[in-house]
Amino acid sequence: MVKLSIIGTGNVAFHLAKAFSQAQGVKLQFVAGRDSEKLRTFEGFTTTLDLNKELEETFYSDVILIAVSDASIAAVSQKLIESKALIVHTSGSAAIEILDQNKHCGVFYPLQSFSKEKELVYKEIPFLIEAKLQGDLMILKDLTKSLSASYFTVNSKDRAALHLAAVFSNNFTNHILTEAKQLCNDHKVSFELLKPLMLETVQKAFSIGPENSQTGPAKRKDTPTINKQLSALKSAEQKELYALLTQAIQNHYER
Repeated sequence: MVKLSIIGTGNVAFHLAKAFSQAQGVKLQFVAGRDSEKLRTFEGFTTTLDLNKELEETFYSDVILIAVSDASIAAVSQKLIESKALIVHTSGSAAIEILDQNKHCGVFYPLQSFSKEKELVYKEIPFLIEAKLQGDLMILKDLTKSLSASYFTVNSKDRAALHLAAVFSNNFTNHILTEAKQLCNDHKVSFELLKPLMLETVQKAFSIGPENSQTGPAKRKDTPTINKQLSALKSAEQKELYALLTQAIQNHYER
């Protein structure tokens, strides 16, 4: 039985706490954080601790997951130097070296977008794991198995590259969809009508490759349509985004 604890009160911490509280072979000992209000949402999963007052409890865990912002990882791990636990962060972009002051350290990064109101299917989530010691890596593999998830041993450099690709494919795409929804709202047409198109776009991207499935006025160099659509946009930001992406698509296919 692996005794596991989590430091952090954000979306990643919430979902992992919920999942590990139900996982076989794992005992979720506590969730720690500085915000007492946010900690209340974890009370149904396990004991909660004030990170500023009750650090002695962290010395009784086998694994401590640091699920905080990248900027806070080093400061939190510094508080755990005396702990014999395997100290693990959940960041996609932070290198394992940020935990160098901890004898046992690793990375446990779920490559997925986390929102508290959306349930997750862990068997569909790849976990990118890393550790400096083989025994620690085996523990991380066992943790992913307890969630029925897949694991991939990935070093910090490659994980950062995947995280950057995730920003493009998830965060940037989501913002573009936000703009698309705003256009639909402005013209009082249903955003839902775009769903089949988006599902087909993603399916083709992963079946034949996004570079082979690109269509539209930018790819065709359909200047009249491009100019007409630019003129139809009311927002300066939308115009800038449209022009930038149009140029990027054309540049790609001129290589």
